[in-house]
Amino acid sequence: MRDKALVKQNIKLFLEDLLLKDGLYTNVSVGELNPYFTDISRLQPGDQVYPEPDFISSVPNRVFQSAFKNWVHEEGIPSPGSGIAPPTVASGVTVGGTFYPTATTSGTFAHSVDFPNGRIIFTTPLAGTPIVQATFAYKEFGVDGANIFDNEKRPLLIETALKDNPSVTGVIVYPSWDARTLPLVLVDILSRDNSAYELGTRAAVKDYFGVFHVWARDEFTCGHIEEIISDEYRQVLLGIDFNSAPDPLLAFGAKNPNFPGYNTLATLWGPFFWRRIYLEELSPQKDTPLYEVERSKVKFNIRVYPNF
Repeated sequence: MRDKALVKQNIKLFLEDLLLKDGLYTNVSVGELNPYFTDISRLQPGDQVYPEPDFISSVPNRVFQSAFKNWVHEEGIPSPGSGIAPPTVASGVTVGGTFYPTATTSGTFAHSVDFPNGRIIFTTPLAGTPIVQATFAYKEFGVDGANIFDNEKRPLLIETALKDNPSVTGVIVYPSWDARTLPLVLVDILSRDNSAYELGTRAAVKDYFGVFHVWARDEFTCGHIEEIISDEYRQVLLGIDFNSAPDPLLAFGAKNPNFPGYNTLATLWGPFFWRRIYLEELSPQKDTPLYEVERSKVKFNIRVYPNF
């Protein structure tokens, strides 16, 4: 993994950590009802919601989808304030009122948790019409690359928490496998510039120029996230070298037990320290709305030195 990829991966993890610490998450417990007495902990069979083409979600009663994507997998996020519980990391699934932990369950109820998509994947299909629920926390935001595959074709879910807002028609309650929820931060590195570091070597100081695109369904949320990011002006990140460090997630969105957390790895004297990442410039400005989607952007200059 070269420098640009390392910068993008570190920035993504930093932003997710930053927004979670600001309290942009919601905890959901088994049996929790919304104001309309709907059980928001209830998971629906994936084959009845939006089966993913040529994938296991087309198999009846094997994949169970939550109404919320982007489940929190990060450990050690502190409470953002007095009386507010820290985010709950899903550790199992409840079937028919009985809890089955992910780590120790085998046989009929063996499963994995797909954190990015907010769903449970069972090893074998469940029989009958089981009631499947989960305790989890979901992020009230998403962070992604601006140039990922099929970016322009992926649907946006205008609502994350409010699934029945009358001002928005056609709201999808259970998200499809390729849908993304708002608010959303898209990381876009546009160019790089080099400057000399010292005499006698070709080592260069690398400046990456780009934009954090902030999309939300209302101006308040858009401005709130824009402000959180912009306040990190002159912040110095301790980069993680993912050429040797474990990734946060495994196949199908499962949590990697070898990843201790962003803050644990992003340390100066840790075994996976890479370089300092300097946020030299953060310049927010309003962007043109896209239909009902409010948009803002934060222009950035990220500087990386060759050896520290």
